Amino acid sequence: MSFNMCTNLYVEDVKAEADFFEAIGFYVVSRQKVGGAETILLAPTRKGNARLQVWPIELIRQMSPEVADSKPSILFTITDGIEAMRTKVLTQGLTTSTITKRGENLTFNFESPSGTYFAFMQI
Repeated sequence: MSFNMCTNLYVEDVKAEADFFEAIGFYVVSRQKVGGAETILLAPTRKGNARLQVWPIELIRQMSPEVADSKPSILFTITDGIEAMRTKVLTQGLTTSTITKRGENLTFNFESPSGTYFAFMQI
Protein backbone atom coordinates (compact mmCIF):
# COMPACT_ATOMS: atom_id res chain seq x y z
CA MET A 1 0.00 0.00 0.00
CA SER A 2 1.18 3.52 -0.72
CA PHE A 3 -0.24 6.81 0.42
CA ASN A 4 -0.55 9.94 -1.64
CA MET A 5 -1.80 13.32 -0.53
CA CYS A 6 -3.72 15.78 -2.67
CA THR A 7 -4.92 19.14 -1.40
CA ASN A 8 -7.76 20.82 -3.29
CA LEU A 9 -7.50 24.55 -3.99
CA TYR A 10 -10.70 26.31 -5.03
CA VAL A 11 -9.89 29.46 -7.00
CA GLU A 12 -11.43 32.00 -9.35
CA ASP A 13 -8.66 31.68 -11.96
CA VAL A 14 -7.29 28.14 -12.34
CA LYS A 15 -4.78 29.14 -15.02
CA ALA A 16 -3.27 32.00 -12.98
CA GLU A 17 -2.90 29.76 -9.93
CA ALA A 18 -1.31 26.93 -11.95
CA ASP A 19 0.97 29.35 -13.81
CA PHE A 20 2.18 30.73 -10.47
CA PHE A 21 3.00 27.32 -9.04
CA GLU A 22 4.73 26.31 -12.28
CA ALA A 23 6.82 29.50 -12.14
CA ILE A 24 8.13 28.61 -8.68
CA GLY A 25 9.07 25.08 -9.72
CA PHE A 26 5.99 22.86 -9.50
CA TYR A 27 5.17 20.40 -12.28
CA VAL A 28 1.86 19.93 -14.07
CA VAL A 29 0.87 16.30 -13.52
CA SER A 30 -2.38 16.46 -15.47
CA ARG A 31 -5.10 18.67 -16.87
CA GLN A 32 -8.68 17.47 -16.95
CA LYS A 33 -12.10 18.72 -17.95
CA VAL A 34 -14.75 18.22 -15.27
CA GLY A 35 -18.24 19.57 -15.78
CA GLY A 36 -16.98 21.70 -18.69
CA ALA A 37 -14.26 23.35 -16.58
CA GLU A 38 -10.53 22.70 -16.42
CA THR A 39 -8.82 21.40 -13.28
CA ILE A 40 -5.05 21.14 -13.02
CA LEU A 41 -3.06 18.74 -10.85
CA LEU A 42 0.38 20.02 -9.73
CA ALA A 43 3.24 18.51 -7.73
CA PRO A 44 6.39 19.97 -6.20
CA THR A 45 8.47 17.07 -7.58
CA ARG A 46 7.93 14.75 -10.52
CA LYS A 47 7.84 11.61 -8.39
CA GLY A 48 6.51 12.99 -5.11
CA ASN A 49 3.32 11.90 -3.44
CA ALA A 50 2.05 15.37 -2.44
CA ARG A 51 -0.09 17.23 -4.95
CA LEU A 52 -2.28 20.30 -5.39
CA GLN A 53 -5.47 20.01 -7.42
CA VAL A 54 -6.61 23.45 -8.60
CA TRP A 55 -10.36 23.67 -9.19
CA PRO A 56 -12.58 26.50 -10.43
CA ILE A 57 -14.51 27.68 -7.39
CA GLU A 58 -17.73 28.17 -9.38
CA LEU A 59 -17.76 24.46 -10.27
CA ILE A 60 -17.20 23.54 -6.61
CA ARG A 61 -20.01 25.89 -5.54
CA GLN A 62 -22.31 23.90 -7.83
CA MET A 63 -21.02 20.42 -6.90
CA SER A 64 -20.18 20.84 -3.19
CA PRO A 65 -21.17 24.28 -1.91
CA GLU A 66 -20.36 23.30 1.69
CA VAL A 67 -16.61 23.17 0.93
CA ALA A 68 -16.29 25.90 -1.70
CA ASP A 69 -15.04 28.58 0.66
CA SER A 70 -12.61 26.33 2.55
CA LYS A 71 -8.99 27.48 2.42
CA PRO A 72 -6.15 25.15 3.33
CA SER A 73 -3.21 26.12 5.50
CA ILE A 74 -0.22 24.53 3.79
CA LEU A 75 3.42 24.51 4.83
CA PHE A 76 5.89 23.27 2.22
CA THR A 77 9.17 21.98 3.67
CA ILE A 78 12.46 22.03 1.80
CA THR A 79 15.91 20.87 2.81
CA ASP A 80 17.84 23.81 1.38
CA GLY A 81 17.55 26.82 -0.89
CA ILE A 82 14.94 28.85 0.98
CA GLU A 83 16.48 32.12 -0.25
CA ALA A 84 16.23 30.93 -3.88
CA MET A 85 12.62 29.84 -3.35
CA ARG A 86 11.70 33.20 -1.87
CA THR A 87 13.32 34.90 -4.87
CA LYS A 88 11.20 32.76 -7.23
CA VAL A 89 8.05 33.78 -5.36
CA LEU A 90 9.09 37.46 -5.28
CA THR A 91 9.59 37.53 -9.06
CA GLN A 92 5.89 36.70 -9.42
CA GLY A 93 5.03 40.07 -7.85
CA LEU A 94 2.95 38.71 -4.98
CA THR A 95 2.94 39.41 -1.25
CA THR A 96 5.86 37.65 0.43
CA SER A 97 7.18 37.94 3.97
CA THR A 98 10.82 38.17 4.92
CA ILE A 99 12.65 35.01 5.91
CA THR A 100 12.52 34.53 9.66
CA LYS A 101 13.88 31.95 12.04
CA ARG A 102 11.36 29.67 13.81
CA GLY A 103 13.28 27.61 16.31
CA GLU A 104 16.09 26.06 14.28
CA ASN A 105 14.29 26.51 10.93
CA LEU A 106 14.04 29.32 8.40
CA THR A 107 10.60 30.18 7.04
CA PHE A 108 8.63 32.68 4.94
CA ASN A 109 5.02 32.93 3.84
CA PHE A 110 3.47 34.15 0.61
CA GLU A 111 0.13 34.84 -1.02
CA SER A 112 -0.79 33.00 -4.22
CA PRO A 113 -2.81 34.65 -7.03
CA SER A 114 -6.04 33.40 -5.42
CA GLY A 115 -5.23 35.16 -2.13
CA THR A 116 -4.43 31.94 -0.30
CA TYR A 117 -1.45 32.06 2.04
CA PHE A 118 1.19 29.33 2.07
CA ALA A 119 4.56 28.99 3.79
CA PHE A 120 7.93 27.44 3.05
CA MET A 121 10.16 26.15 5.84
CA GLN A 122 13.72 24.99 5.43
CA ILE A 123 14.27 21.99 7.71
